[in-house]
Amino acid sequence: MRTFNSRVGRIVLIAAAIALAVILVACGNREPREESLGPGEPPVLSAPDLSTPESAVRSYLDWVSLAYRLANSEVSTQTHTLWEGVRVDSYIELNRQQGRGIEQYIDVFEKRSEATAEPTATISAYEEWRYRYFSLDALEYLGPEYRITYDTTYTVVFEDGRWLVDSVEANALTPVE
Repeated sequence: MRTFNSRVGRIVLIAAAIALAVILVACGNREPREESLGPGEPPVLSAPDLSTPESAVRSYLDWVSLAYRLANSEVSTQTHTLWEGVRVDSYIELNRQQGRGIEQYIDVFEKRSEATAEPTATISAYEEWRYRYFSLDALEYLGPEYRITYDTTYTVVFEDGRWLVDSVEANALTPVE
């Protein structure tokens, strides 16, 4: 059985993700609200660049952040393997069970090293993030914005002519809130 490995499949998946984002924004914007009360409109992302291990990691970070924000793991599937998708889906489901989504932004991504031995690559990086939880029902923030830094290691695999994130190891350098 063939999965979303074709170019057409990726385009359809991206179009579906954008359509879902538009629908969720429209549903959440029925009444005017102050920007500080809840999450704003989700970003519109470019198609993922899966041509190199580093560009695949950067695309993964963008698309997983959108998936977390929309509480929908299907949004990021074009950037990672099924194995990594289990972890992404588990975190989204945990948040959904708690009635929340997460809005997160990466402020710093510094690649420290890259080792490639096709079909696998390993990228180590330093990252600085800010994030904030929000209520999925009321679309209001549930608390303050947090900041965190990580040392990360991404294992990326070359499948069907593209690089996909297969696993992520993140070691927090600051306390997790």
